[in-house]
Amino acid sequence: MESQKGSGEANILAVEASYRIRLPQPLCRRVGWITGEQPLAAWLLLADSGRCRLLSSTEVGSDPDLQSLKARIAEELSARNTGILEFQSEVSVALTLRLAEIQVTRHETSGWRLTLPRTMAAILQVRPNQSEVAAIFVQDHIELWTIEKLKAAVNAPMIEIV
Repeated sequence: MESQKGSGEANILAVEASYRIRLPQPLCRRVGWITGEQPLAAWLLLADSGRCRLLSSTEVGSDPDLQSLKARIAEELSARNTGILEFQSEVSVALTLRLAEIQVTRHETSGWRLTLPRTMAAILQVRPNQSEVAAIFVQDHIELWTIEKLKAAVNAPMIEIV
């Protein structure tokens, strides 16, 4: 159903060499902005250590919450400590790793693909030619979940959900 927020399925995708992930064409069509032949500027927003969301540059440029996040990241990157023994909080430092600019590129035979930044791949604990991720359509976006995150999400007892 088009009105549903989720796709009702998870596409299991290989993490290929250089942390490249091929995006299923049906998911690309659902987001609407992954079109044409030229590389597209995009962003990955890390929700937690097992889940990230693919965003268009237009969304990042026009959403007030994402603009606030980018401003906060810029603030963290330019923060000056007041003493050598004073440390920024781990959450503040890690915030700079949670939003990464990437490119979604079109390959003539394999369709659209993206490359995970190495830091984000390390946080997600995925390895090239060894790991898989689940691509799920959620809230009008493509999300990438680790298999561990997907398993944990379905481990909630059904009686608690219904």
